[in-house]
Amino acid sequence: MRAAILAALISGPASAQSPMYGANTPPAASTATISSSSATVSASTSAVSVSTAPPSIDDVAGHGFKVGSGGTPKAKLERPIRAIIQKDAADWEPIFLKQGGVPGEGSNSVALRVVKVKGRMKGENTKVKAYARLHKGAKDSHWLVIALHPAALEKRRTTIEIRFRIFEGYVEQVEAVAVTITERRRLLPPKRPRDSFDLHDEGIEYQEEKPGSAGVVVSELDPRPASASSNAGRLEKAEFADKDLGFVNASWSVHGLPK
Repeated sequence: MRAAILAALISGPASAQSPMYGANTPPAASTATISSSSATVSASTSAVSVSTAPPSIDDVAGHGFKVGSGGTPKAKLERPIRAIIQKDAADWEPIFLKQGGVPGEGSNSVALRVVKVKGRMKGENTKVKAYARLHKGAKDSHWLVIALHPAALEKRRTTIEIRFRIFEGYVEQVEAVAVTITERRRLLPPKRPRDSFDLHDEGIEYQEEKPGSAGVVVSELDPRPASASSNAGRLEKAEFADKDLGFVNASWSVHGLPK
């Protein structure tokens, strides 16, 4: 009898503590549900990561400038294009302009002397540094300049610029230019990388060559002078007469735009 009473006293407090414990800790069924949900999110993220992978660099010279086909989902960025590209820009001559590519997937690369070999476009890839600058133009317009400095062209002091003339929020003109410094006097190292506008302001002699034809495709275009600005795109089949350049493919991805 005493043993029965003692057992009842022991089981009583244990039953009283069970609801208190359950209030502070999720039940087992709830924990299992959260784990399952997490696994679903993880699987979904993994699927997006695989499906948005860039195309193989074997498609074309210059680290995969060819846009893949099919139902590949595009990465979404908040307003990646902050200047209006007119519909007829896709038919501009000699350089057309259009929106394309995957925002956030840009890179900096240049391929020189691109030729077709056994059905594939191949070129001489070179390391490149890319910079973005904003300069004042005529009649309240501005020039957004993307300056590419290919390592292979450093000794001959040649850079490649892609310029966007922006007026009242519209892209009114696009240019692709090879800029070569011809100044004979010794130049001091610049405080910041020079583009053609800087060369003009400093009185440094240079010459320009424009391609006979080319295409410019942008995935991000932001002419706002701010650290959050992001500009990315590619130059396609720029045909230069200079033998050191030939057909040029290039891509850029630059974050930040100084005032």
